[in-house]
Formats: sequence, C-alpha cells, structure tokens
Amino acid sequence: MPSQISDDAFGQALLLSIQDGGYPEAEEVISAELPSSALPVILELLTKARVDVKDNIRELSRDSAPDINGWISQAKQLRDDIEASRNTAEEVVRQARDGEQLQASVKDADSKVNLLNGEVIFNEMLAETLAQVQNIRHTLISVQEAALSDRLVESVDLLENADSQLQMLRSRDHARIAEILRAKALDLRTSIIETLTDCWNALIRVDVNSQAVTINNEIQRSATIEIETVVAALTKLDLLKSKILTFRKDFDAVILTPRLQPQSDGTVGKLRIEGNDILIAERVPDTSIATLSGDISSIIEYLATRLPSSIAAPLSQVLMPSLTSRLISIWLSPSIPPDLDGMKDFQAILGVVLNYADQVESYGWHGKDDLVDWVERAPRVWLTKRRETSLDRVRRLLMRGLGNTKTVERIETQVVTREDDLFNGNKDRNDWDAEWSDNEDEQTSTNRAPGGGEEEKKKDEEGEEEGVSAWGLDEDTDEEQTAKDPETHGPSDVDNDAWGWRDDTDDSQLSRHVVFPRDNGNHTLSHRTEREVTLKETYNISALPEEILEIIKQMVADAETLAHPDYAESPINPAAAGLLSLPALVLAMYRATALIYYSQEPSGSMFLYNDSLWLSEQLRSFAGEQASRALDINPRVAGKLDLAAANSALEGFGKRCYGKEMESQRTILGDLLDGAQGFSNCTEHPFAQECDVAIASVVDRLKDVHKQWKAVLSHSALLQSLGSLLSTVCNKIIVDVEDMSDISEVQSQRLASFCNRIASVEELFTPEQPRRSSSEDKQAIMPLTAVYTPHWLKFQYLSNILESSLVDIKYLWSEGELSFYFSVEEVIDLVDALFADSVHRRRAIGEIRRSSFGR
Repeated sequence: MPSQISDDAFGQALLLSIQDGGYPEAEEVISAELPSSALPVILELLTKARVDVKDNIRELSRDSAPDINGWISQAKQLRDDIEASRNTAEEVVRQARDGEQLQASVKDADSKVNLLNGEVIFNEMLAETLAQVQNIRHTLISVQEAALSDRLVESVDLLENADSQLQMLRSRDHARIAEILRAKALDLRTSIIETLTDCWNALIRVDVNSQAVTINNEIQRSATIEIETVVAALTKLDLLKSKILTFRKDFDAVILTPRLQPQSDGTVGKLRIEGNDILIAERVPDTSIATLSGDISSIIEYLATRLPSSIAAPLSQVLMPSLTSRLISIWLSPSIPPDLDGMKDFQAILGVVLNYADQVESYGWHGKDDLVDWVERAPRVWLTKRRETSLDRVRRLLMRGLGNTKTVERIETQVVTREDDLFNGNKDRNDWDAEWSDNEDEQTSTNRAPGGGEEEKKKDEEGEEEGVSAWGLDEDTDEEQTAKDPETHGPSDVDNDAWGWRDDTDDSQLSRHVVFPRDNGNHTLSHRTEREVTLKETYNISALPEEILEIIKQMVADAETLAHPDYAESPINPAAAGLLSLPALVLAMYRATALIYYSQEPSGSMFLYNDSLWLSEQLRSFAGEQASRALDINPRVAGKLDLAAANSALEGFGKRCYGKEMESQRTILGDLLDGAQGFSNCTEHPFAQECDVAIASVVDRLKDVHKQWKAVLSHSALLQSLGSLLSTVCNKIIVDVEDMSDISEVQSQRLASFCNRIASVEELFTPEQPRRSSSEDKQAIMPLTAVYTPHWLKFQYLSNILESSLVDIKYLWSEGELSFYFSVEEVIDLVDALFADSVHRRRAIGEIRRSSFGR
C-alpha cells in the first residue's frame, strides 16, 4: 500500500532528530520507508535551518564584539614577545659557546701546572724514599753483622728498628721496594730465630731417648751467651711463651709422666739429679706418697734454682696446675681409704701433702692453694670416696646376679576372739595378710562361697585349736606383744595411699582382731574369748637385700665410730654426720638399677618385690634400734639416721614392680582370651579350634605362673596374686558371654565345658597344710579359690546357668544366692540368650522381675 505520508513530514522528522535528537511520535512515520522524492524537500528544510542558525550566531556575537577585539590584540602582543625571547635565547647560546672555549683553554693550562707540581713532589718523595731505603739497608746490614757476632739482643733491637722503618715505607705506597726489603728482613729474622733456638736448645737440653734434661747457665759460641740474654731476645720477639710451653711439654713427657704415672706392673721412674742434669734412671716399685712428694720437691727446686725468674715464674703457671691435678687424681685420691681401716696412714699422707705445699710456696711457685684446699676438704673427699665405693659395690652386687635364695619368715602376733573369722574356722580368710592384693582383690573379704556359713559352723564345732592349727599358727603366751602394722605384708599395684597402708586407715581392720581398751582402761570380756596367736608365713628372697643391709649397717657403725672421742683428732671426723646420708643414696642406687638386673631372672619382679619389702622391714627395725640407742651415741650422730623417706620409696618401688608384673600377666591373659573372639562362634570351624587353643593357653599360663611364683612368694601372697589373675580371666569370660545375644544349646554346652576347664585351676588354690594326724589327712581339702578370686563365685554360677533349665535358674534366683552375684538385668539377658521365645520364658522372666522387687 503506497505511503500516505507527505514529504514535508519526512523532512520535519529528520530535522527534529538532528536538532533535538528526538523521534517522531507518529507510528506510521517511524515505520515508513523514505522515498527519493522527499529528498529535495529535506534539503530545503536543512538549508533553511542552517541559515537560521547562522543568523542567530551573528545576533549573539554582535553584543560580544569588543571582547573579541581585545583578545585579538593580546594575541598579537604575545606573538611579538615570543619572537623577542627567541632572539635573546639565540644570543645566550652564542655567548655560552664562547665561554666553553675559554674554559677549555683554562683547564689545559691548569693541567700543565698540576703536572709540573706532581713532578716536583715525585722528585722530592723519591729522594726521601731513596734515603729511607738506604737507611733500612744499612740497618739490615748492621742486623746481619750483629747476628754473626752473636750479639743477639742488639741484632733483635736493630731488626725491630728496621721493621718500624719498613712499616712507614709501606704506608707511602712503595709496596714493591718495601716487599723486597721486607723479604730481606724476614730472612734475617728467620736466621736470628734459628740462632736463638739453637742457643735455647743448647742451654736447656731435653734428651727424650735417655729421659734426661740438662739446664746450663751459659754456652760458648763466638762469644759467651748467657741464658738471660737468650730470654731477653726471645721476649722481644714474643717467642718466650711458646718456648716455655714447648719445654713444659717435653719436661712433662721426659720427667714428670714417668715419675707420676705408675705402669701396669706398679713401677714408677726413679728420679736422679746430677749437677745440671735431671733424669729418670730406672723403674722401681716405690709407690710411697712421701717419696713422691720428696721427688716433686726436688724437681721444683731444680727448676727454680737453675732457671731465671723470667722463665721459672711463667713455667710454674703452666706446669703446676697439671702437676697438682695428676698428683691428686693419680696418687692422693686413690690413697683415700674407703672405710676407717688405714685412717692413720691417710692422716700421715695429709701431713706430707701440707709439708710439700709449704715447700712449693717457699720457691715462689704456684700450687699450694690447691693442695691446702684438698687437705681441708679431706672430710668431704673421704665422704665422696665412700659414696662412690658404696654405690659401685651396689652396682657390682646387682651385676653378679640374685645369688642363692633364702627362705625368710614373717611373724605377726595378734589378739583374736572366738567371734573372729579365725576362731570361726574360716580358713579361707587371711586378714592379717589382706594387704597382699591389687585392685581387684579388694573385694575378697565380701565374696564367700555358697553355703559358707554351714561350713564355718561345722569348723567352729571342731574347736578353736583345730581352727588355729589349720592356719599353721603357733600360740604365743607373751601377752605384751601387740599386733604389728600390716603395712608391709602385701603386694600392691598402686601407691600406699590408694591401698590404705597408713595406720589411720587400718583401724577398721585391726579392730576385728585387737581389743582396744575403754577410756577407763577396762575390757568387756563377758561375751568374748580372747587369745593371742602368732601368725607365721615364709617366703624367699635373694642374696642381694642382706648384702645391701650389711652395707648400710657398716655405714652407720662407721659414723658412730667417727663420732667417738677417740677420733676427735681425725681429719675426717666432720664427715660422721654426712656418712648417715649415704644409706639413702645406696637405696636410691638399688632402686635405680635393680629392675635391669632382676628382669633377667624368670621371677625377677617377684623377687624384687620380696627383697624390697624384706629390706624395708629390716631397715625399719634397724632404725628403731638406733633410735632406742640415742642416749648411748654421740649427739652429733644421734637421731641423724633418717630412712623414713627412702624406706617409703623402697616399699613403693617394690609394690610398683609387683603391680607392673601383675598388669603384664593380665595383659598376656587378656591377649590369649582375645583369640577366642568373644566365643560368638565357638561351635563353628575354624573358630571352635581357636577357642579351644585360647582356653588351653590361659590354663597353661596360670599353671606356669603358679610354678614360677611358688618358689618366690609366700603361700597367701601366691594365692592372692593367682586369684587376681584368675579373676581377670573370669571377668573377661563373663563379659564375653553376657555380650552374646543368642546362645544355642550346642554353644551353651561348649561354653560350659570352657568354664569347667578354667575351673580346673582350682587345684592351685589349696591351703598350706600344717602337720596333721593320719585321720585328719583323710579329710577333704577345701580350696581357697573363692576367697582369693573376687569373680570366682559369679563365674561358677555362670557355668551353672549355662547348663541349667528355666526351673533351675528360677530356683537359684529365688531360693539360692544367684542374686548376690548377678543383677536382675544380667539374669534376664542370659535367659533371653539361652532360651527361645516362649510362654515359659516370658513367665520365668516375669517371676524373676517380681521377685527382685522384694529384695
């Protein structure tokens, strides 16, 4: 359809867009195509619009014409100024070029003047240098002439003068000529030093092969040369110190070492002085300190009288420290007696040392202070030697091994009543030794076998005498004896505080055996029959604790001897009180090293436990004896023996060793039982075989431990220890069985057989049998497994449950003692695992729950 838009509309739309940037509002104009016929109209409109714009500009500029004229005039003036500046700049450039030419001329003239001045200065310095070189040359010639004439001091002085002149010459940048002269001076210095060395070696001659030293006061060359002259020349050259050090080293190797150091055959060099010679003639077996002191005094006198003070003084500073140190370490320290034997000889040695120190001081040599200090420290030195000897003796004793074992007896007297368990015939208890326990054994006193009350009543009817004899106890009629502190009677895995080893925590246990007086001192005996019995038990110890005890006793005896008035003048008398501090160190040494050597024995830890507690008991008794003798001992040492802390540490050490051994055995047993993997597949191959191996290994392990420890521990301690290990095994099996959610009949029978195999170790818990008549031997021996194994009865009931019916389990729960060892939830879980879901099982579980409410 042809466009209906006029050409004028197209022109207006385009003009609007150019002038204002707008767009036409009519949609038909925007979408229409621009026809060629509209172009003339559009051009006309654009031309007209341009003319209008020009007219508007002219109208607007007519008002601002004056300002534009001013701008134009200023632009013309600026152009004139720029042209003038350009001309001025060209003039400046021209003048600068003329100035550079003038400066070049001045510089050239100045360089010529400087060259002439330099030539003058060089000539003057050359003349001065040549004069210095000539002077140095004349000085070096004088040095050479003086050296050839053996005027040593003069030659050294001239050489030092030449060196100072050479230093000045080198500072003036005449390095080349200075180096030539310096080389000449060095050659002369080397020659002079060689001459001085030859003179030194001739004056002080050391012959290593013949072990001789000769010191001359003068020698004859082209002129007579004295030792002071050589010393002065060496001092000026700073060589005297090195020569003295070399001589000290040579003199030490040739004279001092052969005399001070004994050979393997015990011989030392014999000193001989002949005129200016001092030599080692031969080796003799004379190890007397008095002879040595005289020889060293002769050596010092020889050096002090034949050497000038300029050599002797510095020589003493470097020679005496080493000499005194070796004298003390090689001769004096070994001469200290380790005990009181030989103390008179040691006192004589101290006197010899003091005389020697005075002689050293008389020659003005160093070394007296060290010797006097050693003599004044004689008590401390002796005490140190005694300590080292004692500790070394302990170490050697331990290295030698445990030695022969010895059976010792522990005896304790207690007052018991008829109502006590002992007179009630409870042979399964051993309250006096109840502390032989570890963590699990604390429950021993609360666990009793089923029917235990009936057996106790029967034993009570058999009489008190039989009850006592069943324990292997002997009566003691001495009424003044009292129950001892049970602190040391049992092993422990932990420290004393955790086990109630203190007296203030043992009152509840002792009250069962000892009748304490009332406030008025009277006893109520109307319903009790009191007896005083002696409890005895044997165990084995090694040979080490007796020897350790002997070392400590000897120390205490020596301390008392030193404190006696007969030793008031002894040089080591002040060490009496310090000697009493050594027993604690001996015990500390024993604790520090014992574990290494005891561990080499099969039952080393148990021997270490027995030895520690036996030694502790003996030391406690010994300390009590010493305290009772306080009035008979010198006040300086009375009451100074304090072994309480060391004794406590020794007991704790022994118990910790026991505890570690027990924990190790528990770990082994636990690892063996872990091989059964919780018994969940105890009837399936190959797990069934692994369960068999695990149970067999545990039983064998317990029997092996019993066999090893039987020769070490007391019977009650052995049962206590085995009971703890067996309790670990029982508890592990109980937990594993209770964790099984489903137990078939075959598994139940299998588990019961495992329990029976574990129960076979009950034969290890038989009580120690006293002497009996033939009729008594026929009586059955009741094992003490339930007494020493906290989980034993629970384990036995578990075995019964595995083989019992629902009726039997209900009877054991309601009429028996099953509820003493199992909780209601444990029993219900076992019933759920053992029996299939049925009316009977639910009824049995309900009855068990209801019966538990009334308990």
